[in-house]
Amino acid sequence: MEISLGAVIIAAVFIALAFILPRLFGGNYNVCTRCEGTGFIDERWPDPSEPSGFHEASGKCPRCKGKGKVRV
Repeated sequence: MEISLGAVIIAAVFIALAFILPRLFGGNYNVCTRCEGTGFIDERWPDPSEPSGFHEASGKCPRCKGKGKVRV
């Protein structure tokens, strides 16, 4: 049984499309609830366990790593 070069190329194109198309159209992603989709956080709220008495965080969101979207 011999597989033609055309069949291999067509299979490779279908496999590539299966990985690329969902990324282009945003499949399986939700907006990050921590940064609300911006990718950056600026947080400050009372937290008695912190030395300063407040939880403070700013910069790139650690949950989505600055992308604004998280995988479902």
